[in-house]
Amino acid sequence: MISKLIYWKFSAVLIIATIFIIASLDSFRLIPQLEILTSASKYWLNIRSSNTLKGHSAWIYGISVSPNSKTLASGSYDGIIKIWDLHTGKLLHSFKGHHDAIESLAISPNGDILASSSWDNQIKLWNLKTGVLINIFKGHTDYIKAIAISPDGRLLASGSLDKTIRLWDFRTGELLYILPNIDWVRSVAFSPDSQTIATGSENGMIKVWQVAEGKILNILGKQSGSVRSVSFSPDGQILASGSYDKTIKLWQLNNGKVLHTLMGHLGAVKSVAFSPNGQILASGSYDKTINLWHLPTGKLLNNLAEHSKPVWSVNFSADGQNLVSGSADETIKIWPMELSINKIYLNKNKKLYK
Repeated sequence: MISKLIYWKFSAVLIIATIFIIASLDSFRLIPQLEILTSASKYWLNIRSSNTLKGHSAWIYGISVSPNSKTLASGSYDGIIKIWDLHTGKLLHSFKGHHDAIESLAISPNGDILASSSWDNQIKLWNLKTGVLINIFKGHTDYIKAIAISPDGRLLASGSLDKTIRLWDFRTGELLYILPNIDWVRSVAFSPDSQTIATGSENGMIKVWQVAEGKILNILGKQSGSVRSVSFSPDGQILASGSYDKTIKLWQLNNGKVLHTLMGHLGAVKSVAFSPNGQILASGSYDKTINLWHLPTGKLLNNLAEHSKPVWSVNFSADGQNLVSGSADETIKIWPMELSINKIYLNKNKKLYK
């Protein structure tokens, strides 16, 4: 069968090499629409972590990478924030000041300020380089589950178990709006143009809000489990939502329709993140793995399974060189992406070639 497939006139060495490669895969073909759901996926994207960072003494909930892709911040159930050199893995600083678990982190667009939210119901702003506490935002009356800084650096959004979303002036700490919700707010994200925010709730509802007036623009729909993470694509056209129902939905924002429902995780999806080029979506799950998805087709590229406990957070570096994951196993893993992603390219017909 293989001999019939290889008809071209190559050298004997090349023929032998080609036969060896084909025989080593369970199913090999040029794969239209990126249908690499078999062992061939490991041939196309053979990703392994390059570094494992240790230092926290409890679950790692939140991670954030600086805009220059050099610094990584991590927040933990131990109430401590740690700052790392992303490339060497060296621990640079430890920030202490929260009195309970730290669930969400965000670094300002200029890379100078780190925002952290905690189960102590406070948001704190820190000088990222020195660890000096700059400001404290108070007002929430229950655990703060998520924060996000607008890409223009003007606003901070926070979502809480007190069933509110709050919009703050990032520079002054002034509370601008309180957006009421009917259930716990689990996730928040700003659009790339800073004009809208998306929120995900315990009841599975996903809402899109206008920032300027604090009004609801759209209710996209409802997932069958709480929405633990929302993320805008880099072009602002698609919203990804990860849910406790083990699925990820990709929403077309101009019409509110579902483009794809991504199924593959065996546990709740805690975190989703787009690659800077908008082609790849990473998802972290309670099933202890990270899935990499191809956005134009919704197909699974690979499953990364090095963590020993649930993966709470995933984040791409802005330069696209690395994916970072934080886990309940108290470690952070760095996954080099550039070399692996550059082994493939997509033509205009969305076919995958080596």
